[in-house]
Amino acid sequence: MNELAICAVFKNEARDIAEWLYFHEGVGVTHFYLYDDESDDDPETILAPWMSSGRVTLLSAHGRDQMAIYNDCIERFSHDARWIAFIDLDEFLFSPETRNLCEVLTRYANAPAVFVFWVLFGSSGCINRQNEFVIDTFTSCLGLPDAATEIFAHGDSDSGVGYVTGWARDGKSIINPRKVINMGAHLPRKVVSGTVIDETFAPAVRQGSPRPIPCYTLRINHYWSKSLTELETKVRRGSIYKKDRPARDLDLFLKREACLNGTRDETIMRFWQEIKLEKGLVS
Repeated sequence: MNELAICAVFKNEARDIAEWLYFHEGVGVTHFYLYDDESDDDPETILAPWMSSGRVTLLSAHGRDQMAIYNDCIERFSHDARWIAFIDLDEFLFSPETRNLCEVLTRYANAPAVFVFWVLFGSSGCINRQNEFVIDTFTSCLGLPDAATEIFAHGDSDSGVGYVTGWARDGKSIINPRKVINMGAHLPRKVVSGTVIDETFAPAVRQGSPRPIPCYTLRINHYWSKSLTELETKVRRGSIYKKDRPARDLDLFLKREACLNGTRDETIMRFWQEIKLEKGLVS
């Protein structure tokens, strides 16, 4: 059994998938369940050595939405991993305390799931990214104090009309797949027993009114926009959460991105520099 695996859905993200895999392998993830949503940028070439070594299982999304894919992963692989984190390829999961994520997760052994808050990163003023790594390029974010108090009009999430993603007080979950019956995009919808908690052992609460965000033991760096050109591509790609959502409004997403560059944050860097050296990613 893998101690920690990740399940993710991706579409045309071959450019950054190796960095994402190397980073998470470097913090203790030993397997990846990756669902390809009809990519046309040849991810198989990059993933081939990871699949041949048994570290990546590549599956087809088959036009399903995010929740259907997550629940398919639970149904297939619930006995193959102690923990499964459900995150996206623009999200980097780590512990600011230690590089060993599995060591941290032992504290939450009795929980059906742990909800991990994210820190939202903007473009850092980058319009067209060259070939630089995501972590090295985007270091400006909505800082934790600002995220704790921010109020932003995200629009109607149910209809999707005028809706903008990137909630300040939000995140994703790491679950015990034998204790979760039904998974949502951010939190389990139904568990066998127990309560989904955050890092402080309090019941997990998404979004909601302004409040401090517990993001010091477990954290996700969410590179929400990357460069402005990449943000435009993301907006045009549409939503995997609900395939029938209306087209997104680029102006609204640019308005959101403008909020995410107020604080420089390099918390992740000490781990990433070590991983780059170990993996031979620097000259």
